[in-house]
Amino acid sequence: MRKLWAISYLFMTVLYFALLLPAPQALAAEPVISAETGLVMDMQSGKVLFGKDIDREMYPASTTKILTAIIAIEEAGPDELVTVSQRASGVEGSAIGLQVGEQIKMENLLYALMMSSANDAAVAIAEHIAGSVDEFAVMMNQKAREAGASNSNFVNPDGLPDPRHYSTARDLALISRYAMQNQDFRRLVATSNHEIERNLPEEMQPQTWLWNHNRLLHQYTGALGVKTGYTVQAGQCLVSAAARDGREMLAVVMKCDGNNHYTDSAILLDYGFENFETRLLVKKGQLIGGVDIPNGTAQVSLITASDFYYSFPVGSEVKVEQEIVPGEDFSAPVDEREQVAKLVLSAEGSELGQVDLVAARGVDRKRTFHWWHVPLALFAIITLLRIRVLLRRRRRRGKMYVDPRRFRR
Repeated sequence: MRKLWAISYLFMTVLYFALLLPAPQALAAEPVISAETGLVMDMQSGKVLFGKDIDREMYPASTTKILTAIIAIEEAGPDELVTVSQRASGVEGSAIGLQVGEQIKMENLLYALMMSSANDAAVAIAEHIAGSVDEFAVMMNQKAREAGASNSNFVNPDGLPDPRHYSTARDLALISRYAMQNQDFRRLVATSNHEIERNLPEEMQPQTWLWNHNRLLHQYTGALGVKTGYTVQAGQCLVSAAARDGREMLAVVMKCDGNNHYTDSAILLDYGFENFETRLLVKKGQLIGGVDIPNGTAQVSLITASDFYYSFPVGSEVKVEQEIVPGEDFSAPVDEREQVAKLVLSAEGSELGQVDLVAARGVDRKRTFHWWHVPLALFAIITLLRIRVLLRRRRRRGKMYVDPRRFRR
């Protein structure tokens, strides 16, 4: 009886303390969205936290205008006057009724572009910056590649359907992340309503008051933008961004039905915020160490060229390893702030990313001795001696010469 009581007591004691211990962090179930393709990305790290068919080529509709806007912000001043062409005035789809010959500031066109999704503003911007829509499309594709978007092709600034005009959820996220680094772009896409100036007679009743089509700005706490899009072929599309507790998430959904693009976006943003945490693994300007450099007079002190963030599941314990990988042409001389190596970060055998390493100070090339210096020096000495002998011979000949005119009378 006593033995049974002792076993029962021991069992209850173990159970009591087990209940006091924190339960292990369970992996969250992946979000379920109705969109044909979508993702959520941590804006600081650029890591995709969840994705559904994210590299599938899709019609991007008016989310195209994210790329149009950032190019305009970078290439033109807000007060530049844009003259509206016949093509811009007559473009189909959503518009603010720009008139042929109308002159309007670039800043006002940008508000119309991103808030009212005005196609006429998109074409006017493109023609002003590049001279034509076709030339502007070249700029769009160049900027997309610069942002890391390699699976897209753009042929117009407005997103109207064209078989040659396509993007992916991943590429739209990369383009949007690039654009959101610009404070003017951030201010633009976060604006709920705005009045623009137009130099047209009042009887023409020009549209000057704009409302942002993105309802998520009012429906999701911490929403920062970014852009809606819709055509019959593309379905409902939305690129959205939000901030919470000092962190920022970016969601993309493409080809949704009804208002599911808002619901899907909220699901994705919540998933990112609730299940992942972002850690600063490398700080810009951090001294990593010193490495010997071939033919250098001293070691090269390496510092990081940028911050590096990475997103981990909440509560996870991950050991991050670092490895310095010198560049292919790693040799002296090296200038200050010259990139000479990369810092490769990895965990559990998988690479997390890379950070450029630059020289904290310049390092000169040391003078070295090579075997071929000996014959070169001997050749130089022999040559100098021969020149000296020749000069002496010429001087002697000059002394031996006697002018015959000295003996004439």
